[in-house]
Amino acid sequence: MGEPCIDASKVRLREVLRPRKTTIGYLYDFGDSWQHRITVTKVRAGESGVAYPRYVAGEYNAPPEDCGGIPGFYGTLEALADPEHPDHDYAEECFDGYDPKSVDTVSIKNALGRLASWHSAAKKKAGKKREAA
Repeated sequence: MGEPCIDASKVRLREVLRPRKTTIGYLYDFGDSWQHRITVTKVRAGESGVAYPRYVAGEYNAPPEDCGGIPGFYGTLEALADPEHPDHDYAEECFDGYDPKSVDTVSIKNALGRLASWHSAAKKKAGKKREAA
């Protein structure tokens, strides 16, 4: 019963992060209920010539989709790590080469690059509209 939920596709971070509010909750996948707490620790002015958003660093791989939330994820990791576990074969099949310690930085950078390109194009379009007005 905290703050109301807002559809992430309809809000910008600057609308939910305020000067004294540096932590927000994010619920991903209502079925598996992945709850995240995002904490902004340092806001800096953007660098000229750098596209945003951009990837800075990461640690560990995101869990596979539809793996059963936190209990299912850790249970499957446990079965994956133990060849004698009764669910080991199923875990291997479900996680299909998943490595929790790897981070696919290329995919992350590409996805953020697409967002940055879209954002840049939208800013240019908005600027042309203002000039025409």
